[in-house]
Amino acid sequence: MKYSELNLNDHTLEALNKANIDEASSLQQTLISKTVEKQSIVVNADPGDDKNTAFAIAAVEHVQQREEPEGTAVLIITDKAEVAEEICSSIEALGLPNDETVACISNNGSAEKQAEQMEQSPSVIVANPERLQDLLQEHRFIFRHISLLVLDELKHILSNGQAENLKKIKRRVLSDYTTLVCCTSFDEDVKKMVSSFTDEPTTIGFDDSSNNGQQHAPQPVADHLTQGYINVPPRMKISTLTAHIEQTPSGSCVIFTASKRGTDRLYRVLKKRGLKATSLHRKLSDEKREQRFSNFANSDVQFLLVSDISGNDLDLNNVTQVINYDVPNTSDEYRFRAALAAKNKSGRIVSLVSKQDRSDINVLQNELGQTPEEIPLPEEAKKKLKQREKKNSQNKSPSRSKRKKRPSRPGQKSSDQKSDEMQLPQPRYDKLSGGRSGNHKEETNGFVKFFKKLFSS
Repeated sequence: MKYSELNLNDHTLEALNKANIDEASSLQQTLISKTVEKQSIVVNADPGDDKNTAFAIAAVEHVQQREEPEGTAVLIITDKAEVAEEICSSIEALGLPNDETVACISNNGSAEKQAEQMEQSPSVIVANPERLQDLLQEHRFIFRHISLLVLDELKHILSNGQAENLKKIKRRVLSDYTTLVCCTSFDEDVKKMVSSFTDEPTTIGFDDSSNNGQQHAPQPVADHLTQGYINVPPRMKISTLTAHIEQTPSGSCVIFTASKRGTDRLYRVLKKRGLKATSLHRKLSDEKREQRFSNFANSDVQFLLVSDISGNDLDLNNVTQVINYDVPNTSDEYRFRAALAAKNKSGRIVSLVSKQDRSDINVLQNELGQTPEEIPLPEEAKKKLKQREKKNSQNKSPSRSKRKKRPSRPGQKSSDQKSDEMQLPQPRYDKLSGGRSGNHKEETNGFVKFFKKLFSS
């Protein structure tokens, strides 16, 4: 089909003609026609230029259609920095009307400059979810005029632990909008996230006979896999990790973190301790990623630190231990990580659990054939905890010590008397009220709910 048959704006058609782009692919026809008609859709679409060009055309159309050029009209959220940059380039090539602008909020750019761009209310924003949420939270931006919201490669976004960021971004969109979702799998996690953005979207390209695109759904956690968790004292996560891996030194270990920053920090810590480690994340070039992956797969290094990459994307057979430095947001991702260790007969998966995630872990005993068991805090971590507690107790300011009073001459006021006379009247609070009183039950939170969902499904 020719673009001229898609009922596009004259400005868009003119830009396509100048670029010698005449015919639309079937995917482009679907994405553009539905979004121009303001129909929310979920489309089975592989990554590629066809999809990115369709996003650009749909974005320009929505900017053209609005009555008044006010605020951001289009928000496109995609998983990779390079994809965000490609979509922005396509939009700039088409050109927005009336000197309106597009902002690329990618993980590769300067956060300070990106904040300045967003303060100018660009007509289109193409963003990576983590960076966008950081800026929204820091600068309290609100979207009041979005007419098109795109979630690109949604399954990858969720697999990389960005579900919570998406939810927070959604809360800052206060307008009615058309939703366009592209992904290669329409499993339960994707369905749940889609439902929070739009009601009853049209699904395209997912065949019921293929289990709604769930060909790559994770397998249940293997019975032979040892599962455990360590209760981590406050501000002792790194100490607990290093003590644990030094206490269990044998074999290859994959450590998952929630961010590249966390991975970089752990790499420096392990290197300082003389441990061989390497890291993987999406900002690496293909060449570096393959080299580091090969170093671990060939056992040249013992520890592989991973952020923003799903366990499902790691084809490894030699892993003896998987450590969740940060517990994953979805049960699917936990299963993918568990499967890495399950390939080894003596494999194990261990999660580091902070204080807020400890409640009622014993409820899992009745829900699992093999329950994650609590692993005692490593001895080295116990020593550090005792040293810290001792130091804290010594640093506490002692009560006011009694001073020796020098005898004063007759009629001379002591220094204490002078001090008391110079004191301002102290405020009284006996007539004020407020605050909370009574007993408050501790609320069961994310970790238990996560494991309940994981093993009850």
